[in-house]
Formats: sequence, C-alpha cells, structure tokens
Amino acid sequence: MPLVRLRLSDVVKSLAIAAFLCVSCASYAMAQDTARSDVDASRTGATEEPDRTRLDVERLPPEAIPITRSLYAHGLYIEGVIGGRGFLGGVGRVSSPGPMLAIRIGYEVLDWLYLGVIAEGSMHQTATPPPPGRQVFELLGAMGDVRAQINPTAEVAIWLAGQVGFLVASTDILSLYGQPNASTVSIAYGGELGLDVHFHARHLSIGLLGGTRLSPGLDRPNGDIAIGIHGAAYIRYVF
Repeated sequence: MPLVRLRLSDVVKSLAIAAFLCVSCASYAMAQDTARSDVDASRTGATEEPDRTRLDVERLPPEAIPITRSLYAHGLYIEGVIGGRGFLGGVGRVSSPGPMLAIRIGYEVLDWLYLGVIAEGSMHQTATPPPPGRQVFELLGAMGDVRAQINPTAEVAIWLAGQVGFLVASTDILSLYGQPNASTVSIAYGGELGLDVHFHARHLSIGLLGGTRLSPGLDRPNGDIAIGIHGAAYIRYVF
C-alpha cells in the first residue's frame, strides 16, 4: 500500500485556498442579502429617518440634514487670538511692530448681539539708534467688547465690534524716548471687523479679524497721535 507524504507547505497552501474560498462565498452571500434588502426597501418605500442631532452623519447624503445655525451651540464662548500689532505715529515713531496675543470671553445675547471682555498683550522693541541699546517692552490691555453680527450663511458670519478699556506699557523705557505717559494706565478705544467660519461641529469655529486702537497715553507730547493697527486669527469654543 503506497504511503502518502504531505509536506507542511502543501498543508498551508491547501488551508489558505480553503479560507479564500470561504471568505469569497461569504462576501457573495452578504452582497446578495444587501441587494435583496435594497430592493425590498425600494418596493415598500421604507426610508431611514435622519438623525437631526448630529452634524457629521456620513451614512446619509448631505441633503438629508439641512445645516442651520440652530444646530450650533450658543451662549458662553471663549476665543484664543494670535496676531500682530504696530503703530502709526505716536509710540510707533520709536518702536517696531510685534506679536499680539489675547484671550476673549463673551456671551451671545441674541443671534446678532455679543457682549464680552478682552485681555490682550503685545510685545515690541524700541527702534531708535543707540545709545541706549534697543529694549523690549510689552503693551498690556483690558477691553470691554460689544459685537454685532450678520450671518450670510449657516457656516459664515461677519461681525463688527466696538471696544473700550485701557492700555499700559510694562516698563518706563519709553520715557527715555519722549513717551512719558506710556507707562501710565490710560484709556484706549477702537473697533474691529471680523469673519467667522463655523466647522460642522457644535462648538468650534475659526476666524480672522483686523482692527485699530487709539490711546492718548501712547501719543507723542507734540500731539502726534498713535494709531494702533492689528490683525489676527482666532479659534472660538462655545460651551
């Protein structure tokens, strides 16, 4: 009686072929079941109701859930702002533009009205020939913010804000350059124009803004007015 010798490689190949055939048969059967289910659903007119509490439904066509601003969170929000600021005239005669950071906290009172507060700071360097050598100083401020907003689409908003508060230099270095009032707390006021773009998520949006600041403490003693100009990007989280 002849002996049959099986090598390990032959056994592995046989098992692999058998597994492939099983998976292929299972896939074919599932495809047939899905096709029959689709046909049955089309005959009976059954459709799946969209989940209107979600903005990220991938299993439904985009038109199944119309995006409106009512789907987004409203109320208390916080913004992180990063950008740059420089001055024309006044303190701008003796300093260079520098980076600006701000934290903003506010509340959406109405669809078009926002109230908030701003804590901000910018870093600058003196820009005059030595001596003395160039020095770094910060401008620190706090503002109240009143913002009016329009919404051309559910995702996009345009806003205009008026702000008033104070600014002060962190050191008295500017007094050496004819700015004796810069290190004294003085009133500041201005405005901003911004563009906000909402993600398809309840809480997050991003935006760009640009604005101006006026502060008598940063003017030159000869009446040269300091006009602060800044631009920034921000991210907003609504609770």
